[in-house]
Parts: sequence; C-alpha cells; structure tokens
Amino acid sequence: MHRVSRLAGGVAGLVLILWVGWSWGGPPNPTMSDPQRNTAGGTGALGNVTTGVDNTAFGDGALGSTTTGSNNTACGDAALFSNTSGDFNTASGRKALFSNTTGSQNTANGDAALFSNATGVANTAIGAQALFSNTTGERNTATGAGALFSNTTGISNTAVGENALFSNTTGIDNTAIGREALALNTTGIDNTAIGREALYNTTTGQSNTAIGDSALVANTTGSNNTAMGNTALIRNATGNNNTAIGVNADVASGNLTNATAIGANATVDASNKIRLGDTAITVIEGQVAFTFPSDQTKKEHFQPVDGEAVLTKLRALTLTSWNYIGHDPAQFRHYGPMAQEFFAAFGHDGIGTIGTPTTLNVGDVAGIVLSAVQALEQRTAALQAKAAQGERQEGLIAEEVAKVYPELVTG
Repeated sequence: MHRVSRLAGGVAGLVLILWVGWSWGGPPNPTMSDPQRNTAGGTGALGNVTTGVDNTAFGDGALGSTTTGSNNTACGDAALFSNTSGDFNTASGRKALFSNTTGSQNTANGDAALFSNATGVANTAIGAQALFSNTTGERNTATGAGALFSNTTGISNTAVGENALFSNTTGIDNTAIGREALALNTTGIDNTAIGREALYNTTTGQSNTAIGDSALVANTTGSNNTAMGNTALIRNATGNNNTAIGVNADVASGNLTNATAIGANATVDASNKIRLGDTAITVIEGQVAFTFPSDQTKKEHFQPVDGEAVLTKLRALTLTSWNYIGHDPAQFRHYGPMAQEFFAAFGHDGIGTIGTPTTLNVGDVAGIVLSAVQALEQRTAALQAKAAQGERQEGLIAEEVAKVYPELVTG
C-alpha cells in the first residue's frame, strides 16, 4: 500500500513539474511544431523562432532573438540571447554568447563567456568572461576565467589559464598556457608562452617563445626571442633575436641583439655573443677541439705585425699560475697572463680594438705567440747566417795564412 502511494505521489509530482515547466517557459511557440525539433524552457526562451530547427534553450531569454538559426544549444539566463541566424553554437552560463547574432560554431561555457561575440565563428571559450570582448574574431580558444578577455578581432589565438592573453585585441596566432601568460599582449603575433606570467608584459612583440614561469616576463616589444627555463631572459625588454636556455639564463641588459646564454644562471653581457654556463663552471668539454673559421677570403684590413715589438711586450707580461675565485685551487689551476696586461700590450693595432680588458681570445693569443715564434725564427736565421759568414771568413784567413806561412800548415 505504501509503495502504491509513493508511486502515485511520484507520478503526480512529475505531472506538476511538467506543468510548471511549461508555465515557467510560457506556452510553446506556435511555430515550434514537432518537425522543427526545438526545445525551450524559460521565459522568452526561443520566443521568436520562425524557421530555425534543432535548437535547445533553457533559461530566461535563452536564444530569445533566434529566428532562423539552427542547431544551437543555450543553457543559462540570456545565453545566446541576441542570436538570430547563427548556427551550431553552444552556450552554457549566464549571458554566455549573449551578443551573438550570425556567428556560428562557437562554444561558450561560463558566465558571460564570449559575451560580445556577434559574427565571429569557431571560437571556444571556457571560463567566466573568457573571450568576453570578442566581436568578429575567429578560431580562438580560451580556457580559464578572463582568458582572451579583450580580444575583439584577433584570430587563431589559444589561451589556457586565468587571464592568459587577457589584453589581446587584434593579435593573431598567439598561444598562451599558464596564469597571466602573455597577459598584456595587444597586437603581437606568433608568440608562444607556456608558464605562469611567461611573456607577461609583451604588447606588440612578435615570434617570441617563452617556456617556464616568468620566462621573458619583462619583454615588451622585443621579437624573435627564445627563452626556456624559469625566469629565463627575465631582463629582456626590447632586445631581438636573443636566446636563453636554463633556469635564470639571461641577458645583462634589456636591449641586446643576437645574444645567447646557455646554462643555469648564465648571463650574456653583449650583443652577438654566446655565453656558456655561469661562474661556477670549471670545464667546457668536447670530443674534438673547438674550430673557428680563418678563411683569408673572409677577412680584410690586413695589418703587418712587428715580431720584435711583440717579443719586447711579451717580456713585460706577468706570467703566473692561478685559479678563479671560488674554484677549488687543488683541482682547477691555470697558467697564463692577465687580460688587462694583454689588452694594454696588444689591444690596439693602429686600425681598431682587439679584445677587451677582461677577456682573452685564444685565437688572438695564438696569433701573438705565432708572431713571437716567427720573430725568434728570424733571429735564429740571422744568427745562423752570421755564423756561416764567420766560418767562411775563417776559411779565407786560413788559406791566406797557409800561403804566407806554409810551414805552419805542413809543420
């Protein structure tokens, strides 16, 4: 008996729910005949449909303006409210895809996601206010609250993470994965940021790649930079064509060009320069010796070197053994001159500057050593020639003596 009562109560409840549902949504639109396969629940939901088919709307005003649009799904208060003829759109959340009119194949899931979209197509927004400002932009994907919030006409952007690509307006082909990655980008294109706040301050920079938390975080207008590692290239602002690989690998200033730092904490301090490792590195090893080009056809402004002057300057150099500060002196000792003395002696050749006061170039050192060897060989040759001449003179003298004093020779 109790089971029968509960069953009767359940059926009555179901009838009541169905009745209330139709009352809440109002009577079905006369045009919403069964062949159109439209489903609506909520005040004004699908209230203006004429020829649109296969639409589903739940929520007050959901798909309220749709007339001929088909295959749309709206769930939430005023979701897809302005849609008229757009097709294949899916909106879930209050005012999701609210402004869409003719845009098609859009997906919005979250409060006011794709709110401003009017005619944009094939956009996907998941998260509160994701792609909020998008109007005509196409093929954008935003996942996370505020992701691609400001995008209006930009296309083919991907943002995953809270406020990722937040400020992007017309930039295209950008990818941001991580909270606030590429957050300030406006019109920059072809940028890739993976990691929290990666490329955060970039506004118009192009073709940058940042992988790691805060990688390239200070970059604004710099382009064609690559940073891999947490805080890599963190100082770069306007520099171009720079590369940093390793945690904290960086440039010394924000406007260098074509500078490369490889290794944790490596810092490169000049344009067109490569730095390997930080000051803790003790050995740079390879299977074969380092090779650099020395093709005569690639060189110009030749200047002869005075070997005797080189020898004189070499005599004045302080040559000692030593180790770098912080390195174990029991394992990592070296021989050689000080860069300051070497630069003072050989840093100027009458045409330009050679080297710096704090570094040594092994190619330049080898050139100086070869000049010295050549000068010594010239000295040796001169001494040998003088010795030969002395021997010849001795022979002539001996002949003369033999003629004058033959008895000395025979005796």
